[in-house]
Amino acid sequence: MDLIFPVVVLWLVGGVLFLQTIIANVNASRDVAANTRALVDDLIRLRPAALVAAVLFLVVWPAVWIAAHIR
Repeated sequence: MDLIFPVVVLWLVGGVLFLQTIIANVNASRDVAANTRALVDDLIRLRPAALVAAVLFLVVWPAVWIAAHIR
């Protein structure tokens, strides 16, 4: 019970840092960079689709991270 709050905080912080890394990718192609800017603009404007996508990503980001690092 005492670990639930720290685990949830670490989960959310990790997801936010992962999103920040994706958004700040300096090696992104021109098309990827344009899509990223559009997503950030939608998040800033609080558009529902972007918010749902961000929440879903925060829920499943460990699986995405693990899948990206399995060779």
